[in-house]
Amino acid sequence: MSVSSTEYLEHELWEKGYRFIGGADEAGRGPLAGPLVASCVVLSPSFSLTRVPDSKRLTPAKRRKLFEIICREAVCVTLSVVGEQFIDCLGIQEANAFALYEAVWWASSLGKCEYVIVDWFPINWLFTPCLSLPRAEEKSLAVACASVVAKVFRDYLMEEWYDALFPGYGFAQHKGYGTATHLARLEVLGLSSCHRKSFSRK
Repeated sequence: MSVSSTEYLEHELWEKGYRFIGGADEAGRGPLAGPLVASCVVLSPSFSLTRVPDSKRLTPAKRRKLFEIICREAVCVTLSVVGEQFIDCLGIQEANAFALYEAVWWASSLGKCEYVIVDWFPINWLFTPCLSLPRAEEKSLAVACASVVAKVFRDYLMEEWYDALFPGYGFAQHKGYGTATHLARLEVLGLSSCHRKSFSRK
């Protein structure tokens, strides 16, 4: 069950004197093709949204609308895009940790983040105080925003770039996930250079 807006961790941190609270999350851990995208969104107490639902439960149109509001009102929005070969070389866990670290590092290096909350993965080597939590998108408004940003941006890449660069696979429809349509196209076309070999060969 999602927490109410009054239970978000940001409220407690703002009361403690922190101004700029960052949240980091990713999209694209499970697909057979395409990149993994992580985002860090930094919020201040003036942010207008009081609640952001789980991005997976939102329609694409609602996600895009929230994406516009978040990018317009957030103190800072950063992204990290990790490609398929990187994922195959390091493994999804290490690639995920790297993407989250890079997204948070950009926000911290810009001086726009005083505290950061991360979904699942602990991020080391930061001077910024960091809290890692399971299901953090339900407990942190900034993480929920980062989840939306990462999802919308990754979907955009799959729809506007990968679909044209690798015709026939239907990336605009399934975004690289292992749907029946995608698997059927793989049977006909085989693996492309954008497929994660460590995933797809299984």
